[in-house]
Amino acid sequence: MMRHAAILCAALAAFSLAARAADTKPISPRHYDGVYSVEITTSAGPCAKAYRGSVTIANGRISASSEPGASVSGLIEDDGTVSLSFRENGQIANVGGKMGNRRGHGPWSSPTAECGGWWTAERQS
Repeated sequence: MMRHAAILCAALAAFSLAARAADTKPISPRHYDGVYSVEITTSAGPCAKAYRGSVTIANGRISASSEPGASVSGLIEDDGTVSLSFRENGQIANVGGKMGNRRGHGPWSSPTAECGGWWTAERQS
């Protein structure tokens, strides 16, 4: 179970790419392209209490750099809204939030692992 929780958290890291945009005008999803360091915390359920990982955004799509076996669906909208789903080894994590210029944050939840919490992300490159 702890291995699955760590895998789930790693997948969730990819969602950690959302923060409140200071600017309300639309931005191209490519604006968010780069490598991000992600920190995930669990506030409910048996998942690992904290996880650090990285994700890559290219053309507004997210891939889980820390967990290359994870399947990711979803994207970052022009306004920075993040809506993603991660799947790995039968575990599912749903991620939401907002991207800003170099940072993001938002909630995550897993109906399969019965966990939830928050994530933050910061652009590294």
